[in-house]
Order: sequence, then C-alpha cells, then structure tokens
Amino acid sequence: MTTTSHTTDAEIRASIDEAENAWLTALTEGEQAMRSLMLDDSHVVHGPIGKIDGPDSFVAFASQRRRTVFARAEDTTVIVRGDVAIVTCLQEMHVVFTEDLPPFPIQEAVSRVWKYTVDGWRLAHMHQSKRQPPA
Repeated sequence: MTTTSHTTDAEIRASIDEAENAWLTALTEGEQAMRSLMLDDSHVVHGPIGKIDGPDSFVAFASQRRRTVFARAEDTTVIVRGDVAIVTCLQEMHVVFTEDLPPFPIQEAVSRVWKYTVDGWRLAHMHQSKRQPPA
C-alpha cells in the first residue's frame, strides 16, 4: 500500500487509523498484542531519561511494571511518504501501578513511525515524551 498504487489517500489514512487504534488497544491487552504490531528491528525511546529499547525489552517493560486499563489519542497528525507513515499525537493512558490505588493518568506527546509490510502497518519507531503534569 503505497501512494503509487491504486489505493486512495482515504484508504491509506483509514488503514493507518486502524493501525493506530490497534496499538492503543494493544496497550491494554499486553505484551503479546503490542509485540505483534512491531517490526523486529523497531526501537522505542521512552521514560524520563530517554531510554532506548528494542521491541522485546520495551513490551516487557511496559507490561511488567504497570497495567494500562485505558488508552486514547487526540490531536493526531499523519504524514505518509510511500510505505512509511509518521503519526504524531497526544496520548493519554490510565495505568495501574498498584492494585489498591485508582489508575494513574499519564499524558504523552508521541511520535510513531509505521512501515507498511505484507502483514499491514507495523511499528518501526516510537518516541514518547511525558507531559508533566498531564494537561
């Protein structure tokens, strides 16, 4: 699915929106769901010091340290260049760190780079920057 094929811009955008929604759902479903949407050589930049993780170490970190119970994105911008899509958004997650406390809201400015493959859009790179305090 590239802009040089017979696929319309609306169809490309719809498929990227599907990938984005799948990612937000995967955040609440856990490790296996997230990993299935990532390329084997993808990288994620996250945390207060800009930790750089590959796919396996990122999903382990995201799943073992916390449990995301809600995720959404807003103010989304999409740029498509052939078989690569760059998505920027504000992402809100509600995360359970301790089961005896209510979910903690986290808001991040996020950039995701998606690569179109035979299996559909897969995450090639993601950069998450926390917004302190959430707006």
